[in-house]
Amino acid sequence: MRFIGLDWGAFPRRVTIYMDEKGISDIDRISIDYARGEIHAPWIREKNPTASLPALELDDGRWLTDSMAIIYYLEELYPDPCMIGRDAVERARIRAYVAHCNDLNVRAGPVLANSWPQWARAVKQSKETAEWMRPAFNRSLDCLETLADEEGPFVMGKDVTVADCALFPLLYHEMSNYGRSLLTDAHPRLQRWYDMFAARPSAPCPLRDDGMRESDEELDPDMPYWWRNAKLNLTTWAARRDGFQDETEAKAR
Repeated sequence: MRFIGLDWGAFPRRVTIYMDEKGISDIDRISIDYARGEIHAPWIREKNPTASLPALELDDGRWLTDSMAIIYYLEELYPDPCMIGRDAVERARIRAYVAHCNDLNVRAGPVLANSWPQWARAVKQSKETAEWMRPAFNRSLDCLETLADEEGPFVMGKDVTVADCALFPLLYHEMSNYGRSLLTDAHPRLQRWYDMFAARPSAPCPLRDDGMRESDEELDPDMPYWWRNAKLNLTTWAARRDGFQDETEAKAR
């Protein structure tokens, strides 16, 4: 098997954090070059037309292409230590928490894209859209705060679980790349947990490299960002790709 991801991507990092916490070291890891457009390379699009990551290529060549599906699959192959709950109630609570993490991501998108300055360089922002979605976004954060274990140290209690792996990269991505925390004074449990988890060896990762960090002054108009797929200049992208064609072909093999 081999894992195909993106060093700074929030969803690929769910899986790499899980593997690091689990101690899984016998799966090859490949990180694609997002800034140079490798996400659109044929060897990826042929297996996953949405051109999204992460992906786990199985020994028979099939791909799994959802972060939590990959984690649950690996949990069956590597059951110790258990990270999905030791009884029916624990497993249900953890899966519910992961679902709330996914809700947070869906609701955060319209708020951040329409209100944070970095996104003004990539999309036409709508203050009305941001304010319309903000109550639902706040409810998601409040829900995660309420359901987090009061004693900790992890979100589901004394043991690290896939719930930690699902939530941490979403919050870390915003803080490390944009210099802003999604958490407020209304989320003391999550803030305490975040500070603790950020110090774990599995937590650090590179910053995004596609011009959207807080410190980046402008976007390259020819860069094939995922939100510009409809306007992608394939000739320009192909020229960029030529510089690492051998590398991508090697990865495809």
